[in-house]
Amino acid sequence: MQTFFRWLSRAATLSLAAVILVPAAHAQDEVLQYAGGEEDIDTLVVVTDTSMTANLVENLARGFVEVEAVVEGERSPLGYELDDDDRERIESADLVVYQGLGLMPEFIEAAEARDSSDRVTLTDRIPEFRLIETEDGVNPHTYHDPSLLQYAVDHLTIELKERLESVAGEIEGNRLRVNIELQSLDRETEGLLEDIPRGERVLVTDNDVFAYFAKAYHFELLNVTDAAESEKAIELIERNQTPHVFPVAGVGDGALEQWLEDKRGSALPESVGLAPPLTGLWLGDSNLPTGTFIGLFRQNVSELILGLKPLPAAGNEAPAE
Repeated sequence: MQTFFRWLSRAATLSLAAVILVPAAHAQDEVLQYAGGEEDIDTLVVVTDTSMTANLVENLARGFVEVEAVVEGERSPLGYELDDDDRERIESADLVVYQGLGLMPEFIEAAEARDSSDRVTLTDRIPEFRLIETEDGVNPHTYHDPSLLQYAVDHLTIELKERLESVAGEIEGNRLRVNIELQSLDRETEGLLEDIPRGERVLVTDNDVFAYFAKAYHFELLNVTDAAESEKAIELIERNQTPHVFPVAGVGDGALEQWLEDKRGSALPESVGLAPPLTGLWLGDSNLPTGTFIGLFRQNVSELILGLKPLPAAGNEAPAE
């Protein structure tokens, strides 16, 4: 228990240090005080697939871009169908930025109808050997590994600097800042997870959205919709006394909940419960820490750690101060 409360103290301290990134201003023209004096900068209109992508564009070029995400709010991009308004926005944007790797196929098709100089696929520069293959193709959710997201940062920076040459220096500075933040986030996460032995890092769910996170931080991700992985999940939950399984918001169609209901009390202990949903497909409210990638990532790490910590036995709770 001392280890657990030590983790809580560390997490609280790190949370206070979180950088809340402010969204870009929505203005058609910015008058900027630059090295050469005042200069009118035409705002670049950028259309993205998701709020995750939009946040990255804003972090690199805030003040110089007007960003619109096709899938906004707490809406899943999985299976999303474009409407006429979406297609018009993609066709008329100055630049189209998207994750690729099969995420939102209709968006990708519409984007690829544009000239190659008018679109950026964030995952284009990730080494192929670092991608996770599935029966349905390559897993597209690479952004759950901060080290892979840095490839997207560098690739997008090059494209933005070409479009916004007069402020290329500021965009480059933002690239350095964002990558430093991602490197710090990676080290921070590794440190927080030290209290959970690798053999107990079991992420039981009903999808593969967090597959890159699992690979980066030595979790075994088990998708209970697969019969073999379901059996292994039961075995590891029993062995490790894992207290929770992990739904992911916007995906799964309740398969994990049904699996737990069917197995609990027979193949699984009655004590096994559902953790609060992880969020891996969209950002939270822009006024909250989870409205940024780093804030959301930290929230997911906290949910995982709390969900994997064994509950204290009766009578062994920490004494009240």
